[in-house]
Amino acid sequence: MGENFAFFLPIMMASFGVAFLIVWGWGAREAGWWSGAFFSVAMGFAVPVAFDFLPTDLWGIVADTAFATGFLLFSQALLTRWRPNWVLGLRIAIWAISILICSFAVMRDIVPLELVSSDFGCFLLISIPLIAGRGQLRGWPDRALYAAVTLVALDNLLRGSSVSFTLPSGVAFRDSQYAFLMQALACMFGLFLALSALAAAMQDVLTRYRHDAHVDPLSGLLNRRGFEEAVARHDASGSLIACDIDHFKRVNDAHGHGLGDRVIVALADALRALAPADAVIARFGGEEFILFLPGADPAMATGIADAIRLRFAEQAASRLGLPGPLTASFGLTSLHRADRSIHDAIARADSALYEAKEKGRNRVAIRPALAPAGDAQSSRAIA
Repeated sequence: MGENFAFFLPIMMASFGVAFLIVWGWGAREAGWWSGAFFSVAMGFAVPVAFDFLPTDLWGIVADTAFATGFLLFSQALLTRWRPNWVLGLRIAIWAISILICSFAVMRDIVPLELVSSDFGCFLLISIPLIAGRGQLRGWPDRALYAAVTLVALDNLLRGSSVSFTLPSGVAFRDSQYAFLMQALACMFGLFLALSALAAAMQDVLTRYRHDAHVDPLSGLLNRRGFEEAVARHDASGSLIACDIDHFKRVNDAHGHGLGDRVIVALADALRALAPADAVIARFGGEEFILFLPGADPAMATGIADAIRLRFAEQAASRLGLPGPLTASFGLTSLHRADRSIHDAIARADSALYEAKEKGRNRVAIRPALAPAGDAQSSRAIA
């Protein structure tokens, strides 16, 4: 059994090191630390094989250093996720003291002291994230990861506390119960830890990709795809507002696209500040924005649109240091059961928006849900 573990564990740990290296390339911030940790632990478990080719007690120092480094990197990976760089100096001190005591024990051939120092050092390094992680867990991947880390910490604590029983005097390390338990439990708990950490890292990657696919990077609002998905989760009732910055091309031509981007952000900020908490807000492209107001009647939606219009007209130009005014036009409609999709309401809101532009801009035009095309009912003049 021990010979099988001697070959299996280094390969398993190194394989996870490669897997995390790939995930790190996908943008998971802590995956690089996980990769280094598993490669270090793989090196520690590979020492018995190296000892067979070149017998020397110095391999013990190599193994102890590899395990201590692996657990230092485990703690760094966990704290990068839960509480970045927490007590870094203390962790480095624990790592260094553990290696120094282990090296002293190897040179003096005091195997129990070496094992106790290594186990307790690893226990302390992996326990620190358990303290920091309390209250920082986000969903089942974090909870599974926390459970796996707890098992690894307990394994090191109990193994270090029972060295006198599992490694009796006169029994060679490789033939001892200690060696068997170390390898067997490392196989089980190490696999649990690796899979839990991979699941947590992959969830982060998928969440980031989903965010990038649904959120406009300039304004921080939803994009068209994100808007459609968010609206699909609501009942088909409420109001829809389309808005567009007036004479936006003139701003870009006169002041450059950099300031044009800042104008877009200024309108996005006004939308976020004045829209209700349950509103779905999106940038549909260029300088056009859409707001869905669940459950809002036309009067409520008109009041919200006017408030946004006034805020933007009064504050945007001075905030950005522009000499001339900045305004926006708004088109408003209500959703109706007869709408085949949200796009029917968007088309009506766009039609009302064009009417607001034609009637002088900086106003809110309203198109009722069942009004014939081209028959807008009312508009609010410039306040």
